[in-house]
Amino acid sequence: MRIRLIEPEPPGMNVFSKVMMPRLGLPAIGASLASQGHDVSIYVPQFSAIDWKDVYASDLVGISTTTSTAMTGYQFADRIRARGIPVVMGGPHVTFMAAEALEHADYVARGEGGEAFMTELIEALSGRRELSTISGLSYLHEGEVVHNADRARCAELDTLPFPDLTLIHGHERMGTTPIMTSWGCPFACNFCSVTAMFGRKYRFRSPESVIAEIKQSKARKIFFYDDNMAADKQRLKTLLCMMIDEGLIMPWSAQVRTDVVRDRELLELMQRSGCNRVYLGLESVNQATLDEYHKSQSVEDIVRSVKTLHEYGIASHGMFVLGADEDPKGAVRDTVGFALKHRIDTVMLNILTPLPGTPMFDRLEEEGRIFDKRWHLYDAHHVVFTPKQMTPYELQREVLRGYMRFYSKRQWLKLLVTLRFTKLLFHGWGMWIIRNWRKDARNKAFMAALKRLPGSRSWHVANGTGMESIGL
Repeated sequence: MRIRLIEPEPPGMNVFSKVMMPRLGLPAIGASLASQGHDVSIYVPQFSAIDWKDVYASDLVGISTTTSTAMTGYQFADRIRARGIPVVMGGPHVTFMAAEALEHADYVARGEGGEAFMTELIEALSGRRELSTISGLSYLHEGEVVHNADRARCAELDTLPFPDLTLIHGHERMGTTPIMTSWGCPFACNFCSVTAMFGRKYRFRSPESVIAEIKQSKARKIFFYDDNMAADKQRLKTLLCMMIDEGLIMPWSAQVRTDVVRDRELLELMQRSGCNRVYLGLESVNQATLDEYHKSQSVEDIVRSVKTLHEYGIASHGMFVLGADEDPKGAVRDTVGFALKHRIDTVMLNILTPLPGTPMFDRLEEEGRIFDKRWHLYDAHHVVFTPKQMTPYELQREVLRGYMRFYSKRQWLKLLVTLRFTKLLFHGWGMWIIRNWRKDARNKAFMAALKRLPGSRSWHVANGTGMESIGL
């Protein structure tokens, strides 16, 4: 069967605009299907433009989306189905919004297990099994939405195929090889969709399996996609020792929690094996907000982690989530001031985004505080809900100002004078992204619309409510 798989490009100008990194679901599915003799290739627009003539010649098209790429995915599905080609959609967004997705796609794959799911769907399309027997499948039957029973989570990750990145058109442009070594997370951050998608129990690949994939991929630089690479510290130590023994020492980075610095032996192995940067889910410098998020972390943990990582020559990328109910109006300014004071190398000032499938989405929806469900805005760069202690416009404005302060020309010149070239490059990216975001006509229109929302100064002036003193 001729199968084409598509991962839509994130919309607009955002942090992913400079990242050449595909998600691994489609390359894993592609590897499985190709091993069965199917003609498979993958389109990721950041790497190469979609060849629609090729797509329209397929027998089946699979589209994987996040929430921010869902609308583009739906547009693609509509175009493809208009040619009479069946479309199946998967990913975290459609897992929780399957009925919505079925307005555009023929089939929806909910949850994980895409490799086996696609094999079973192909069997059904070939008349060798019934759709009703495919776990995790949603589809329409006589105009009614049918949701089959959920698919069991994969218990043995070593049984999964290695993602085949060479199936991606333009894969040669990829400088960093993405590798996933675990699924799931036991923590209960209420804005995160990871636990809803992959569960609250860690599942790990063996170090031997990871080493085999590194060798097969011929990686020269690695980003480990795990939500917490150091979830099992002893396992990570074993993996890093094996990398060192096998001569697989190369620059690598990963997401970890602040507790990684409690184990000096682990930090030494990270340094020796090539770790040059970690991505820390710091979320907030306000303890009340950390508690609201159920982060199980203190501000003191953040300070200690950044300081200790620097002692080992490991850069820290701080990822914050701003706009929580406990965040006062000055939260963004406090966050940037904290980041500069404690020398966090780079930051992401993510706007709190209520993703479908999360407790945060359910709560804000119940409270009537979500005012925009245009999914392309759910990229952590646009305010789509009403915060408790500031207006939506104030939050949007303060995040933009925060980025401009952290990634300022003044900070950039400091790095240039001190010849810190790697950090200089990241700051250059930050300046480029924020400058282009502000210049984008759609974002200007979005900002103007936020000003007109109830609660903003312009709204109160227009409606004569006597609240002209609000400083917008």
